[in-house]
Amino acid sequence: MTTSIYDMFVQMWILDYEMKLEGFDKAYFQGLVKTGQLKVEDYKKIVGEDYVAPTAQTTPSAQV
Repeated sequence: MTTSIYDMFVQMWILDYEMKLEGFDKAYFQGLVKTGQLKVEDYKKIVGEDYVAPTAQTTPSAQV
């Protein structure tokens, strides 16, 4: 079985997160999921929690 570059990145990201390297926080990995660079199931492998997609925040419309 060969290891893909993606799998190597996931292994590296797990270490980055565990070592608390600057910039490799939950928000970083959420962004990777949002842009399709990280699979949802791998997000859980990295941060230990299920990925929850951010909900659309609506701003109140101006009252005239």
